[in-house]
Amino acid sequence: MDNFRIPDLFIPVPAALNPELQEATAAAEAWLDEFGLVPTEEARRHVQRTRVDRLTAWLCPSASREALTLITQWNAWLFQLDDQFDDDPVRGYQPERWREAFGPLFAVFDGTVSAGRLARSLADLWRRTKAVRSSAWQRRFVPHLLWYFDSYRADMIYREEGRVPGLQQYLAHRRASFAFDAVLDLMEIGTGVDLSDELHAHPAFADMREAVIYANACINDLYSLPKELAHDYAFNAVTVICHHHRCSLQEAVERVAVMQAGYVQRIIDLEQVLPGRLTCSGLADDLVDDAMRCVRDFHALTAGNVAWSKETGRYAEVEAEPTYLTDLFIP
Repeated sequence: MDNFRIPDLFIPVPAALNPELQEATAAAEAWLDEFGLVPTEEARRHVQRTRVDRLTAWLCPSASREALTLITQWNAWLFQLDDQFDDDPVRGYQPERWREAFGPLFAVFDGTVSAGRLARSLADLWRRTKAVRSSAWQRRFVPHLLWYFDSYRADMIYREEGRVPGLQQYLAHRRASFAFDAVLDLMEIGTGVDLSDELHAHPAFADMREAVIYANACINDLYSLPKELAHDYAFNAVTVICHHHRCSLQEAVERVAVMQAGYVQRIIDLEQVLPGRLTCSGLADDLVDDAMRCVRDFHALTAGNVAWSKETGRYAEVEAEPTYLTDLFIP
């Protein structure tokens, strides 16, 4: 594996860890066990070294215990799903298996639950989330999550054909495959807001979310690079730049770090003008206040993402041939 060094990233606020971490961790572990999502000791060790509980506590430093627990369980579920494809040398290369795997997950939102572990646990998450979220929030969240599901089909096709997308094509795909549109929806639970469609439709707020998503996607691409190189996984901004620009790994890493800084600067610039633009659009003061609460949490989660990325064993302890994989689509 080529050596590289991640430059210091542009993070304008310090990271903070949610003090309710211990309680959320215990609840997440019990929930994973309840639905059989860590069926082997190898799978349990992988979950423990990944530390999704700490990721969520870094991302949501101010969330209540109840909100932190629910978001932690969602994140744990998303990571378990991700491993089924990104780390599996067979399933991840077979587009024809996408419908077989994801059909039961799509069906959950139509009220049909199959016996598969991922489907049953998703149904439980969705039932409990609907109880605390408005119908408008639900209408936004479901397409974001299904968009993420659909991104795996594109991944499989690219991998089967051995194609590496160009950077702009990759970035368009990355927004879907990163699942951060859905994660930012979940973050509203931690922030304690339920934002209106009117606010989400405002161009300045939509631009802000996009900048947050891509700033964090760059962070993830930088820190997950060793794992993806070990698994010969080409869907990373660093490897895409290396492939198309024929530069060294270090040069590509530095380019992605510059991209990350640009997105963070975009967040800061938008933060300065967002209140005025929202007010000029006729949004009520309370909606403007909710939007700015989200922006403060956007800064916190970006700092937290870096803090977790430096400490997680998910990227530092890489198994070229994973022993922790078990089929979670079966009962």
